[in-house]
Amino acid sequence: RKLEALMASFEKVKKRGVKIRIAAPIDKNNIQIARELKKVAEVKNLENIKARFTIIDSNQIMFMLLDDEKFHPNYDVGVWINTEFFASALEQMFELAWNEMKPIK
Repeated sequence: RKLEALMASFEKVKKRGVKIRIAAPIDKNNIQIARELKKVAEVKNLENIKARFTIIDSNQIMFMLLDDEKFHPNYDVGVWINTEFFASALEQMFELAWNEMKPIK
């Protein structure tokens, strides 16, 4: 559902050399979307963690505050935090989790 909205932006930043990594729960219902995303990003299966966030350049974070499965997209809200210390700490934790995740095929 969000693929159409994000794909053009992902393609644009990939051409600029931006590294995109996506960790998401992958199942039979969304495997095709994950395979489409593999064209522009490294995609891995995220299990047992429910979170939505983006780390930008190791110094900014955007957290989405609501579970997108429980709320209509019109009510989605996020917080943008500009702090290198916190972004770097979260990025280190993400790296540890990322290294344990399985890539999709």
